Amino acid sequence: MTPKAQQLFYQQTPRIESKKTFHKLCRKAHHNTEKTILLGCFTSNGYEGKIIIQSITDPRLAGMMEMVAAHEMLHAAYQKLAPKERSHLAPKLKRAAKQVKNKHLLAVLQEYETGDPELYINELHSHLGTSLANLGDPELEEYYRQYFRDRKQVVAFAERSRSVLADVESQIQLLEPELNTLELNLKTEKDDIQRTEDNLKASYRTLEQMKANLAQLKQQAEAYLSQGDASLVNAFEQERSRFNTEVGEFNAQVQQLQKRITQFNQNFEDYSEKVKFYNELAATNRSILSTIKLDPTNETVQPVAP
Repeated sequence: MTPKAQQLFYQQTPRIESKKTFHKLCRKAHHNTEKTILLGCFTSNGYEGKIIIQSITDPRLAGMMEMVAAHEMLHAAYQKLAPKERSHLAPKLKRAAKQVKNKHLLAVLQEYETGDPELYINELHSHLGTSLANLGDPELEEYYRQYFRDRKQVVAFAERSRSVLADVESQIQLLEPELNTLELNLKTEKDDIQRTEDNLKASYRTLEQMKANLAQLKQQAEAYLSQGDASLVNAFEQERSRFNTEVGEFNAQVQQLQKRITQFNQNFEDYSEKVKFYNELAATNRSILSTIKLDPTNETVQPVAP
């Protein structure tokens, strides 16, 4: 911050509070918890203001408190602008907002855009000044120089700390549909394997009956042959040939099933490893969020044997 911005910042009697205390003090501040995480707030009665910043100690979020401090300072700065200055800045800020590509920042700005127009410009003034590297307007860049000696360093704080969560969230979002597809495929394959096993059990019972019938036919053929009648010998040979063919086909199907089961087990092991990785990502995400968010969501899933 420039000396002017530092003076403005400290005029707001800034405080750093623990997460629990911070949320008690800032819960009435205008924000949508579905769109953003509240980390700082600026309140004013029109004459004097207060800045409260949530304490962030997780080293993975280094720089976030600095960015939040700069953001809230800009709210105090906007309050001091004359109506004519605000009117001059409004169209420039709206044009600069079109440069925003970050989906999280876009969601926040779009939420404000649907509300109070004056609050929207106020939020653009703070968010763009601290989070958008290229404003696309030299005059706007010059305007912010009264508050920052190096605005890009503030943007770097924002990008570095936010990228930690963004990277984890991105991996989770990519992995989620893959896990869903793998689980569905495994369940389908398991059901098919079960049907194949049931069919083979039925075939085995048929083969056992054929074997019993063949043994009985053999006894009859031998009895007839002992009396000089060879009429059943040919029937026995045909039945034995058919039985051996059926046994060969059955054994081939069993081998094929065993290969499918082996492949299924390998696929399930791969799936379980991916679930484990997903849960590790979710745990990392929660551990970061737990340091700054009042009620982090639970994203853990469990590997389900399909």
